[in-house]
Amino acid sequence: MKKGKILVIDDEIGPRESLRILFKDDYEVLQADCGEKGIEILKKEIPDLIILDLKMPGMDGIKTLEEIRKIDEEVPVIILTGYGTYETAKKAMHFGAIEFISKPFDVYEMKKIVNCAIEKKKVKEKKEKVRIQLEGINKELQKKMEEMESLATLGKMSAEVIHEINNPLTVIQGYIQLLADELSRKDARDISEIKNLLILIQEEMVRCQSLTRTILSFSKKKVDKEDINIVEIINKIITLLKNTNLAKNIKFDVKVEGNIPIIKGDPNQIHQAFTNILLNSIEAIGEKTGGKIDIMVKGYSDKIDIIFKDNGPGIPEEIISKIFEPFYTTKGTGLGLFITKKIIERHKGKIKVESEPGKGTSFYIKFPIS
Repeated sequence: MKKGKILVIDDEIGPRESLRILFKDDYEVLQADCGEKGIEILKKEIPDLIILDLKMPGMDGIKTLEEIRKIDEEVPVIILTGYGTYETAKKAMHFGAIEFISKPFDVYEMKKIVNCAIEKKKVKEKKEKVRIQLEGINKELQKKMEEMESLATLGKMSAEVIHEINNPLTVIQGYIQLLADELSRKDARDISEIKNLLILIQEEMVRCQSLTRTILSFSKKKVDKEDINIVEIINKIITLLKNTNLAKNIKFDVKVEGNIPIIKGDPNQIHQAFTNILLNSIEAIGEKTGGKIDIMVKGYSDKIDIIFKDNGPGIPEEIISKIFEPFYTTKGTGLGLFITKKIIERHKGKIKVESEPGKGTSFYIKFPIS
């Protein structure tokens, strides 16, 4: 195990050697015979504790302590002197000295004070690491809460899903409060309990992340700015579908009119949106003989129009107004068309659906050309 370090700054060799011998088995003892040399050592490495003589030629103890605090505000400093007065002690305490010990010192008392000070420093450092971890967890929790609020405002979320997401979030909040209480204790020494709470929080966060991954696939706030070739994406999707049993009885007819410009955005998201529409049409057509999906892409100077038209049974009027709502389905998660709408809108586009029972369904999409 790596030894801690003590820096002794004293112009007298006697006290320096006494302290080196006292602590050499447990600590690496660095020595400086004046304040200036002590500061030079401190600039290279920060020890776990400094023992500083108050009265030295040149830079005295108070001035040295003042310079120490310019380099590091936290390192514990013990003042050692045979010339202590109330005023000098007051000045030393002002610059953060933790103890004021008179020469000659009692070795048992010195050892107790040094060990206690270094232990407190270690606990403080561990608590700071935990605090930073806790801040990260709080940010993640806040992000999840905001995403849930976004979902709640965008449509009707099923009570079952809300319940499943809220369970781990509630547990996380409880653990965070316990951590906050533990960190507020000035005498907190046992880090193991804090570590256990962090492990529990991490487990609940993983559970929460797993539950929300699919329903938050549209939660990406920034859209990637890549080139998107609409026709190329449609053809790729059709090729994929033709290689499955899903579209074995479906005929696809793609027509392109005009010059189709490249738009900017996230090709993967557009791919997902169009796939959701085509799967919805394929599912509607079902096993019908002569199933057909017509796709028209029209290019203009200021926009691109895309029409997906199937010859399925159509959608009843009372359902069509709800088709883009989350969880409105009799199959799966019911998020396909909901996510499609969000993706189109995030690319500054618009989507609408028209349908008539017995005559099929058409999806109309418009993308502006910026």
